[in-house]
Amino acid sequence: MTRIIAGEWRGHPLPKLKTGSVRPTTDRARTILFDTLRDVMDMHVLDLYSGTGALGFEALSRGAVSLTSIDRDSKYIHEQKLWMTNRDRLFKAYVGDVQGILRKLDHKFDLILADPPYAEQLSEKLIHLIETHAAENAYFVYESARNNESTLDSDVFKLLKEKVVAETKIRIYKAN
Repeated sequence: MTRIIAGEWRGHPLPKLKTGSVRPTTDRARTILFDTLRDVMDMHVLDLYSGTGALGFEALSRGAVSLTSIDRDSKYIHEQKLWMTNRDRLFKAYVGDVQGILRKLDHKFDLILADPPYAEQLSEKLIHLIETHAAENAYFVYESARNNESTLDSDVFKLLKEKVVAETKIRIYKAN
């Protein structure tokens, strides 16, 4: 069972559904990611392709002030909303296509998390939309398959760190 690994909700189990192709970020990968970021206190977080919500909920547990979650599977969003019941944090969740929803949002975020299905690549249009939602000095975290050699073509984000954990490659970018 996947659980929150640190912060206020440490040890709390995360939503889990046995349908679909969602693969929650492992405890080890989340530990490495958040240890690299160090401090997410008071950040506004955007979780794209959120699935079970593991990354976004981990950020909230560690002190992020708000979470906006997007996934195309309504079952996962429903479970995230249930999980957030009676937890005193700003939380919004949207069902649908990431690009379509990003076009409608007008918020800026300090931390943007993207863990798309490994078969999907981030398109140039999507990267541009992500850039428009990045606050000054925002972090962008892109999780992909270990063997993914694609590069992020961005005028906003510069690669800060890259880590490989088992079959996952985590790239952390910082807005300049």
